[in-house]
Amino acid sequence: MTTRFQDSIKRNTLADTVHVKLRGLLITGAIAPGEKLTLRGLAEKFGTSVMPVREAVSRLSAEGALTVLANRTVCVSCPNAAVFAELVKIRCALEGLATEVACKQLSQNKLHRIRQAVLRFERQGTKPRPNPTLLSRTNRDLHFTIYRAAQMPRLFDLIEGLWVQVAPAISLTLRHATRGIIQWDSFEHHARLLDSLMSRDPVRARQAVIADIRSTGAFILKTGVLDAVDATAGPVTAKSLRAPRVRRL
Repeated sequence: MTTRFQDSIKRNTLADTVHVKLRGLLITGAIAPGEKLTLRGLAEKFGTSVMPVREAVSRLSAEGALTVLANRTVCVSCPNAAVFAELVKIRCALEGLATEVACKQLSQNKLHRIRQAVLRFERQGTKPRPNPTLLSRTNRDLHFTIYRAAQMPRLFDLIEGLWVQVAPAISLTLRHATRGIIQWDSFEHHARLLDSLMSRDPVRARQAVIADIRSTGAFILKTGVLDAVDATAGPVTAKSLRAPRVRRL
């Protein structure tokens, strides 16, 4: 016979598990901005009761990743242009620091994983029709392998919190904007980042990751996709995504 205390621990553990899984889906863009979800539907997906899902959604809502609507449905949030620009600046500071620290202590195994991620990203990105979810997932694996190697768990938590907020903007751009292969500056930045890490040059590595973040951020802002996002009007909807004309760059 379980006690209320034991039930509470079990529920919190399940909530943590759901939080991690749902956060991962959001970071990789597997759930599109504006897509509506239900607590019951998420519970079925993760094989749990509604209670831990509600707790996980509440945490992600506080992190700015989800918006809970009046009818109890949940919607993926997306930052407007001003908020996104602010997040880019914060990312440069925190991710630059994590990269500089990690560069000094990356193992050969970690370097191999980063090299493989760079190659996978380039292969996927140069396809006629890149898969946005796979592209986002590979990019996350590349960056997070570096940031985890810094062995600064509090810093990593902050970075992951930023990614869950910017991921919808990146996903939105990949799904609704056209970017020619020549304009994929990320290829060059990733190559420079890998070379800097292998050379154990923390300053160049930091500069490379910051250049990658700034380049991607500038491209997203230039497309105008986020101009339709009104922070006071609630989450992005399918109708609002079709409204703006995305300029071909």
